[in-house]
Amino acid sequence: MSLASEQTSQPPVSPVILDGHSGELAHSLLALSQHPAIWDGNIEAATATIAQTVIQNLTVNSCQVWLYRRDRTQFQQVANYSHPKQPIATTELTELIVTDHPVYFQMLSQRQWLVINTQISERNSTLQQQEQLPPYLQGQPAAMTAFLEVPIYDQNQVIGIISIAQHHCPRLWQTAEKSFMANAACLIALTLSQNRYQQQTQTLNQQKRQLSLATIEQQQAEQAWQESQRFIQGILDASSNILYVNDCASGSNYYVNGFMEHILGYSPDEIRMLGAKFLEKITHPGDINTIHQARQKLAQSKSGDIVENEYRLRHKKGTWHWMLCRETIFQWHPNGTPLQLLGTATDITVHKERAQALQQQNQALNTLAMVDGLTQVANRRAFDEFLYNAWAAGDHTPLTLILCDIDYFKRYNDTYGHQQGDKCLKLVAQALKKAVKRKPDIVARYGGEEFAIVLPNTNLSGAIYVANTIRQNIHALKIEHRLSDISEHLTLSMGIATVASTVYGSYHELITTADQGLYQAKADGRDCYAIGQTAPAD
Repeated sequence: MSLASEQTSQPPVSPVILDGHSGELAHSLLALSQHPAIWDGNIEAATATIAQTVIQNLTVNSCQVWLYRRDRTQFQQVANYSHPKQPIATTELTELIVTDHPVYFQMLSQRQWLVINTQISERNSTLQQQEQLPPYLQGQPAAMTAFLEVPIYDQNQVIGIISIAQHHCPRLWQTAEKSFMANAACLIALTLSQNRYQQQTQTLNQQKRQLSLATIEQQQAEQAWQESQRFIQGILDASSNILYVNDCASGSNYYVNGFMEHILGYSPDEIRMLGAKFLEKITHPGDINTIHQARQKLAQSKSGDIVENEYRLRHKKGTWHWMLCRETIFQWHPNGTPLQLLGTATDITVHKERAQALQQQNQALNTLAMVDGLTQVANRRAFDEFLYNAWAAGDHTPLTLILCDIDYFKRYNDTYGHQQGDKCLKLVAQALKKAVKRKPDIVARYGGEEFAIVLPNTNLSGAIYVANTIRQNIHALKIEHRLSDISEHLTLSMGIATVASTVYGSYHELITTADQGLYQAKADGRDCYAIGQTAPAD
């Protein structure tokens, strides 16, 4: 039995001119790529469907799918199907230990496919065939005459294989059949990506309950779209991409598939009639330089390099569509200069619009997250962040904190009701903002009836001036408070803490000192301020 093994690491990609059978394979791939199990991330159902489709379209005896476990210590069989009219006996092996077969797993990441073709009339080299077969096929019947194995890639790493076998009759694998298998591998990788996306969805739902459902769905959709672009790279997988082949020197088009008309309205003939540099002729003027830069990168690229950019392309009716274009050089002149490039273009207009809406929504959510809903001044979270940043600046300028507390506010609520209490808090917050006029300063609701004022670059005399202004503004409100022990109207007590520099110490000490001043102001009879005293160091 003669044996021919084809092991190529990075063969150049060439455009496929589809004959009748190739067209049927492409149509089958298009239908398969829309199968719900793939987009649901259902690995078991998707691999079963893909394996059965491979057998049906390539009329082979068997198809197997093997995947690494997450820790990559074991290689497990996830699908194994035989042709219903030509079943074959298979081994019961469903798992391999990776360290038991180092040569095979090392070679797996260094080749695009493994092809084995045999002549059925030569049956005296069975041992040689068995030695070169993948370990999961050891012990297979000697009647196997052709074998094709394609690695499955995920994020530039081999994660498994899909293989097919022919028994009893010789067979040479055609280019379209290899491409079909390569695209089947891409669809399995896409299924794993969608499965990972589903798991990430569950994690996001647990960690980000505070975000709206619409925001989460948009983020996940964007992430899933970005990942899917890295897995569907087969030139026959045109279910959602424009595929084109251009001359590198002139920019003339050799080939464009029908999805150009579906997405941008131009027929293949209309594209070819545009002549040289057709892509630039339908590109937004603001993106022309980006195209030129991409061409320069391509001219300096190596085989297999992909240049990715986003352009706005004009629809035949005049509207602009955002397209993600991924291009690679697949044919070279003998002198090493690029000859032809292969490109795909994916419509990402909806994703761009969603991303912009998501950014605007996130900005609005961030703003709301830093504002107290009742008083419309900064909330405690904003106060903590502002004070931390002011202290962390570590410069040699003074920093002041004033803590304010409404006197006998519980009695106020009990007397006038909580609705009137909320109105009182709003009025007090506005009086504080009126007293604090500089842009670097901040007024925040510290909690309940307490407010905090941070005054960067303000010494003690400036702090006292602000405290007196606050006291005057509160008196001017003349808010009735019948049960107050010190006044017929609402009053405030204030504690002041000032440091000459934030180079040393901690902002927690500043809060403690201001709180001590507030306690002293209440002990002094309320409706006043007191300056907190820093505890002496041990």
